[in-house]
Amino acid sequence: MKKHYLIICLYIILCSCRTNNIPNSTNPNIQIPPNTTVAFVDLNGNFYTENWDTQIGPYKKTSSLYLTAQQNNTTHILTNFETKKLAEYHRDVSNKKRVFIFVHGYNNNEAKSKKNYDLLRTKINIDPTQDQIIEFYWDGLTSNNPFSSARIWFYATGYSQMAGEFGLRKILNEIHNKDIFIISHSRGASVVLSSLSNPPYNDKFRRDTESLGIAVDNNTPLSENANRIVCIMLAPAIGEIDFTKQSDNRAYRNFSPQLKNIHITTNKDDYVLKKFIGLQNELNPTTLGYNDRAYNNLKSTYSFFTVDNFDGQNSHSFDVYINNPKFQKMIDTYVKNK
Repeated sequence: MKKHYLIICLYIILCSCRTNNIPNSTNPNIQIPPNTTVAFVDLNGNFYTENWDTQIGPYKKTSSLYLTAQQNNTTHILTNFETKKLAEYHRDVSNKKRVFIFVHGYNNNEAKSKKNYDLLRTKINIDPTQDQIIEFYWDGLTSNNPFSSARIWFYATGYSQMAGEFGLRKILNEIHNKDIFIISHSRGASVVLSSLSNPPYNDKFRRDTESLGIAVDNNTPLSENANRIVCIMLAPAIGEIDFTKQSDNRAYRNFSPQLKNIHITTNKDDYVLKKFIGLQNELNPTTLGYNDRAYNNLKSTYSFFTVDNFDGQNSHSFDVYINNPKFQKMIDTYVKNK
């Protein structure tokens, strides 16, 4: 009977459908007055164009913008739109003092992420004249089936890396001499790390992606623009391997001196982080957000690390982490006097 049950569960996991996190709007990458910019990238880190569903050709909801454009000889539309949007990001932040970037985690759609971004605003004393907010959306996939989270997780780990390396990094390279606060949740921490330096990809994900003609190594590094970057990572679904080099998983990556602090939470009662611990040999681990072991190992290499313990909070939800009083203390520590 037990064996029969396990077979059923395995079948559900393998056959359960996953949905890509695509925009609800045909023009998602917009500016919202007075001080908000929306940045929405696909599974490979490409920015959604205006009328993306028809502009680059017939688009399948599980495909990439680049592959669709390549098949229809419309890659110039992607390139031209990206150039235009990056110029707008540069213009929008040029006269601002602080930039806040919000990054959601895996298994989130646009509507759910938007609610959490709006909640973040209530916790931060935003100055509409001196502060710019960038709401960053990426394809961490979504599913309503609780059994499919492991299947989603494998692909979301790779997509998070591409979103940061080819999407968020380009935005950061348009910002100069600012105080930048990046607040992420769950696998969004990987998006952030990947924007700061090239990440180590899972070998299978690399092979599958490159077999489609999509490169996973970005030759354009993070520009040294004299920014001061603080990263607050709530429930970071990453591990020590996410800080290693692709060419040598035993050697840690170097980061720009612009990175002043990474402040993480740990929580042994976070059931989502906990359930991946036993699968860390097959899937990217989540040990950094689960307990102090990975943090203590990394702290000896990276002096920019600090931590808050959220043990006792039996939830992985972004909004629960945001509403935890300890998060408000983080905001007060890093943002209040800037």
